[in-house]
Order: sequence, then C-alpha cells, then structure tokens
Amino acid sequence: MTNAAGRDRQPATEPRPTWVPTAHYRRLVTVALLPLLAAVVLGHPAYLVLAAPMVAALALPARRPGYGARVSMRASGDRCFEGEQVTIRVSAEPAGPAESVGLRLMLPPALAVSGGTAASFARGGGGPVEAEWQVTAGRWGRWDTGRVLVTMRSPGGLFTGTIANSAGEINVFPRPPSLAQLALPAQLHSRIGDHLDRRPGHGIEFTGIRPFAPGDRLRRINWQVTSRRGALYVNQFAAQRAAEIVAVIDAITDTGPAGESTLDRAVRGAAAIARAYTRAGDRVGVITLYGPMRWIPPGSGQRQFFRVAETVLDTRSLYSEVSPDMALIPRAALPAGALVIMFSPLLDERAIDAAIDLRERGYAVIVTDVLATSPVPAQGTAEAGLALRLWRLERQALRYRLESLGIPVVGWPGEPRDTADAGEDTSTRLDIALGRFARQRVRGGVR
Repeated sequence: MTNAAGRDRQPATEPRPTWVPTAHYRRLVTVALLPLLAAVVLGHPAYLVLAAPMVAALALPARRPGYGARVSMRASGDRCFEGEQVTIRVSAEPAGPAESVGLRLMLPPALAVSGGTAASFARGGGGPVEAEWQVTAGRWGRWDTGRVLVTMRSPGGLFTGTIANSAGEINVFPRPPSLAQLALPAQLHSRIGDHLDRRPGHGIEFTGIRPFAPGDRLRRINWQVTSRRGALYVNQFAAQRAAEIVAVIDAITDTGPAGESTLDRAVRGAAAIARAYTRAGDRVGVITLYGPMRWIPPGSGQRQFFRVAETVLDTRSLYSEVSPDMALIPRAALPAGALVIMFSPLLDERAIDAAIDLRERGYAVIVTDVLATSPVPAQGTAEAGLALRLWRLERQALRYRLESLGIPVVGWPGEPRDTADAGEDTSTRLDIALGRFARQRVRGGVR
C-alpha cells in the first residue's frame, strides 16, 4: 500500500554546479596549439593565421559559467511494500543561458526503474526540462531513493556543469505472506477477542447447558429444558478470548542470496504474523535477536502492524559482538502466557539457547526453520558427500533435541516472490507450515 499523497522531497532550490571543461573544449585547445607551436618551431608567423579562429572561439566564452539551476523533486510517497511502485518527478531550469539540460536518475540495487535501466535519461534544450520515473521496490529496507544528476552544457559546448541532488529516503516494508490459519497457545489471555476458549464465559458459541446458579442472567435460561426437567437450566457458551503473540527474528546469522536470504524470510514471516494476528484482534509484539536486542511490546490494530514493520527495517543494519540475553527482555515485551514464534535458520547456538530459555521459562514456543538450502559439496569427492550427510544428520538431531524439550520445529523455505507462481506450490506457504497448530494448540510450561 503506497502512500498516495505525494510530497516534495526537496523544495525548488538553486544549487551551484561544478563546471568543468568538456572534451570539445580540450580538442579546440589542442587544435589551437598546433599552429602556434609550428610558428615558433619553424619560424613562420603565417601559421598564426590558422590558429586565430580557434583562439577566438576559446577567448569569447572562456570564462566558466557561474549560474546554477532551479531543481524541484517530488515523489508519490515515502513508503511502500515490496513490489510496489513509486513515481519520482524531477524538473530543472537553468538560471542562465544553456545549450542543453539533462537529467539522470541513479538508483541503489534494491530499486529499479520499471521497464528501463537503473539509470534513465531525459534531455531537453536550453530551457526547463522535466522527467518522470516509475521506480519499483525490490527488497525491504530503508533505502536512499537515489541521486538525480542535472547536467548542463554552456553555449558553444565548452563547459559542462553537474548538480547531484538526493531524491530522499523511502521505507520499503516486507510483503507479508498469507496466513489464514492462526496458531494459538493453550491458555488465551483474559482480554475479549475472537478466539474460542475451552473455559465457559460470555461468548456466542454454544457449548451445552447446566443448572441455574445465582448470578446467571435470565435471558440465558433454556425454557425448553427447564419445562421438561422441572428445574431452571441455562445455556452455556464458550468464552471468546484474545491471544498475545511475540515474533522473534533471529538476525544473528544471515545466509543466502540477496532478497531470499534467511533474514529476508524471517522478516517477512514476522510481518505475516503481525498482519494476521492484528487483523484478528490479537496483540502482537516483535523481538530482534541480535546483540543489543530491540523489541516492541505487544499491541493491537493496524497501527501496531506498521510499528512492527518500521522496526524490522533497521534489522539489516544491525552489527554487534554482544551475545543476546533473553533475560534482558522486560515483562511488557514478553508477557506471561504469550505464544512465541521464532524465525531462525538454527545455525547459531545462541539462537538455539534463546529458544530453550524461553521454553524453560514457561512460554509456548514454535521455531520456524527458514533455512531453505543445504551446503553444496564439491563434485567428485566422497569426503564432501559424507560431510553433507553428517550435516543433515546434525540438523535432524537438533530438531529432535528441540522437539524433545517441547519446542516444535516446522520448516518454511519461503514463498514464491512472483505472485503468478504463488498458487502452484502450496508446500512453501507459511499458512501450511503453521496450519497444524490451529487445530492443536501449543502448550507452554516447564517440562
């Protein structure tokens, strides 16, 4: 969802360009020097006649221009999701006589001009020039929208001036995968929500009848059963409660190609958790597991989803040598009874220890393995194949170790980035990976 209201990234300004001689200027200087050298070396002043036209051409506009250009930039929005487009409009008008004016947009690798190259051109005459680019966001993150280079040529083409302006910053949110089946903890929060609890309460789902007790509402009396049994009976309903979910992003290890690395999948998975549960009225928080950890306490509503999305944008720039310590997480960010869904490649013992620590503290924990690839052994070597088998056995032993502690591990290698292929392979969907916990709730507690 792109921010539709465009705004000026930079008001119209008149920065001073850097003027340098062009190749045409240097050619004229070379052609003018040759007759002068011939006149001096050969002693024939007649050669000066050949140099006169070039010297005159260089002498008239010899001074470097001192004017600038009035540049105005406007973007259709400063935030969007992966795969969406943002329109960048640029206009430039030279403040003095110019032979031509050109605009060039330079983009970072995460952004690309739709239907074109990363560098696009727009060229006009000596007057105002405008350009418009449709930029597609390829990867989530906080990116510089790029630089706009304004190039002007002075009359005669002897000097060229260049102005570099920043087009601003854009926040690209991760596109959340679909998640319709919600995993729930065995014990729901006492706050009213949309999930049915096993305990009776004030809800709309009928669960049975029971004898009337003092304090029951009269409108819940089942008159058919009462008249048949000769005593008051009331209808009993299941309580509707809300869940508290905490998504944990393992940012300690990041492996894989850009855009499809383990960190990319973990961030998209956390975004899916935030969007799906906040839509169901639940409270969602996020913890980034890396060095000086960052967290957002659980909250509800669409505003909380964008708070989570804004927080995960800084995950890519984190760097620290400090080992994460789950004991530093305050109770407000990790409330009792919350369901913890960790997205991790399970390649670092610190992340594994964090999952075990959460389980021993009584939380219901689900680990989603986001590692989609295996090491590629060298061709034609038996030792490499044996090492790969041992690595896979270690991964199986790790999963058995976690599941024996009551921590279920599900594999999620990511989802197709192309929406046209998303419906062909359902085995990669996060909804399928976490779907079984919608039917069988996850229990916490110390083993």
